Amino acid sequence: MIELITDYGDEILAGLLGTLLIVGLGFLLGTLGGALLVVPLVAKSQLLRWPARCYVELIRNTPFLIQAMLLFALFGVLRLRLDPMAVGTLSVAIYTAAYMAEILRGALHSVPSGQSDAARALGLRPVLQFRLVILPQLLPFALPAGVNLLATVAKESAFLSAVSVAELTFAGQVVIAQTFRVFEIWAIVGTLYLLLVLSVLAAARQLERRMRWTGSGEKMHDRTLA
Repeated sequence: MIELITDYGDEILAGLLGTLLIVGLGFLLGTLGGALLVVPLVAKSQLLRWPARCYVELIRNTPFLIQAMLLFALFGVLRLRLDPMAVGTLSVAIYTAAYMAEILRGALHSVPSGQSDAARALGLRPVLQFRLVILPQLLPFALPAGVNLLATVAKESAFLSAVSVAELTFAGQVVIAQTFRVFEIWAIVGTLYLLLVLSVLAAARQLERRMRWTGSGEKMHDRTLA
């Protein structure tokens, strides 16, 4: 296995970097899309709410691989030539947006409505209401589910190898075709995915501890003032 890493480490590393790029950029774009999508999801108007709900349910109840294949086929039908990495990133963003919108919707419902009423009573503008009052209470509810989503997206991105996206699994397939060392290559690829997901979870735990410490400090400060 050592000689495999020495001889083909560059190809596997390039695949890992491709996975990091696709997952990182796709998740970021999907999170922004989910934040925008949550607005019609919580709207009172059914005209706004139903299209958003249909999109969320469609994405959440169909396999990611099918979604990616349909997106690649759509660009083929439209005769648009895009880099496979770009289409793969877009697939991740579309997938992430649906799940993130639902996470944020649930987190918003977890924040007591009286908080918004109190912020309005203080004369805060809507942007300040969200940034100073709603967002600090929203994050503790959204963070755990968001981290689990990121870990899921990192694993689901392996399916993009089926449409020739140059990510980690695809790189493993290329090396296997050259060496016929199936078990060793998949063991290396699986280990890299494991390390990637565990790194995400470890970073999230550190962030959660920091948020709990900050919240405890704020509560202690409030009790001292009282």
